[in-house]
Amino acid sequence: MVLLSMPSDINNSCTYVVEGSAQGQPIPVDGDSVTAFVGPAPRGPVDHAVKINSPDDFLQNFGAPEYHCRLEFSIRQFFANGGRNAVVVRVSGTSVCHRIRLRAGSEELVLEARNPGPFEYLRASVDYDGINAEDESYFNLVVQRLRRPGSAWIDAQEYYRAVSIDPGSRDYLGYILSQSDLIKVIGQPPVSRPEPTYKDCTVREPDYVDILTDPVYSPPPSDYDLIGSAADGTGLNALEHIHDIGQVVLLSGAEGTPIGPVALLAADRFCRSHQSLLIIDPPACWVTVEDVMADQARSGFTSPNAITWFPGVYIRNSQGEKVLTSAAGSIAAALTASDRCDEVLQLYAEGPVLLRAGVKLTAVVDDDAIRRLARAGINTLVQRSALHLQLQGKVTQARYGSISADWNALEMRRQVLFILRRIRSGAYWTHLKESNQAVWQELTGQISEFLSELHARSILVGEYPQQSFYIKCDADTNAEIGERTGEIAFIVGFAIRQEGEFLVFHFHCSQEMCRIAELGWQSSLERTG
Repeated sequence: MVLLSMPSDINNSCTYVVEGSAQGQPIPVDGDSVTAFVGPAPRGPVDHAVKINSPDDFLQNFGAPEYHCRLEFSIRQFFANGGRNAVVVRVSGTSVCHRIRLRAGSEELVLEARNPGPFEYLRASVDYDGINAEDESYFNLVVQRLRRPGSAWIDAQEYYRAVSIDPGSRDYLGYILSQSDLIKVIGQPPVSRPEPTYKDCTVREPDYVDILTDPVYSPPPSDYDLIGSAADGTGLNALEHIHDIGQVVLLSGAEGTPIGPVALLAADRFCRSHQSLLIIDPPACWVTVEDVMADQARSGFTSPNAITWFPGVYIRNSQGEKVLTSAAGSIAAALTASDRCDEVLQLYAEGPVLLRAGVKLTAVVDDDAIRRLARAGINTLVQRSALHLQLQGKVTQARYGSISADWNALEMRRQVLFILRRIRSGAYWTHLKESNQAVWQELTGQISEFLSELHARSILVGEYPQQSFYIKCDADTNAEIGERTGEIAFIVGFAIRQEGEFLVFHFHCSQEMCRIAELGWQSSLERTG
């Protein structure tokens, strides 16, 4: 598998990209899929998918001290519950950035923070150390990103030696800072270089110029900010090129507010196209079970790829006040942790989904209400101890009685999504090949090996592998494609509920995307007929 990932410091806040299996490589059965978190954070890169390996990674990139951030809380809970392989996309309700003004004679050199918001604390220093006296346009620049104003805790630093204020120079500061993750030049440069920033009453002791303290207003991100633009790769769409996204945790723009219906449908469409599970917190307006049932009846939203729950959760702040927060990170990690059994993916876990949360529930739900909620496609959180919750119901929002009711079982749906994602990834190498018999046979063998391994691990049912799946990739399935380069079509059926009953999907993979259409359930007789 080809892996292109960026380390988790702010200097490498680029998209985390993983491509599919190369030609001749087996489709992997083991290995965690990516859990993606999308939501507001106080600072950090916006509309970029950044790999996060720990809560400290998140704090360094996105967090601010003494600021309650639901995204940070979700990340902490995710790793506390055994989660691994996370990426974060920060969305912002503002594009306004802090600025630093460096005196340059009667003019100023204006530097602007790359990332918007009121918590992006930067400072800069200028000196002429090591600069030849005749090089009057050259200077040294240091830019630091601080955890808080005046703090000695430096999260990131960039040092630029011997840069020029002359736009005609190859060392021009504007060109150099185009590669910076922290700062950029705004407007026309001054005629003369910026003056050194030495402390008063000292001999050449460096000092720093901080950002202007003018407040930057940052409204909560809107639903549009959350979903963003597919063309620009912003918001949720910043995940477009992330491979093997198993789960997307989508947090609303403001604490306690629900995700609007348009954004919810767009997120569901994204997850359907990526064979991912959408995890969303319940809205604050769900105070009682009756509130949930009435809201579900009004919304009419159903999806086999989305899960939520009731009740919500809260913590108490330092003043003892209740603060609503998120359980999404705990649930995302608990689901992925339940998959692991000696590094083998086992999605038919019969036991309860337990999670460490350290939070309190906003309501208590009895057994009858748990069953009612499950029929409406809503899971239930139950307090088992001061530190532990249990997820009951284990259902998707494909409600009973809906056209997608076959997918109300959460574990079965997750299993199918996993299989589809890995097959789609395995077919990636065909994007550079002509659709011909040799390619069809090689792809068939690759997928067959993958499904045979699933059968060997009792994930697919059937006494023998040939009874648990089938693959059709031939002239019939590719009749409309011909020998066009980069396109291939095939059909895969596999048994996950009972022997002789196949769930069948049609794949049409091209250089742009891989479309997967569900053809429904078929018996073994229909398969051979």
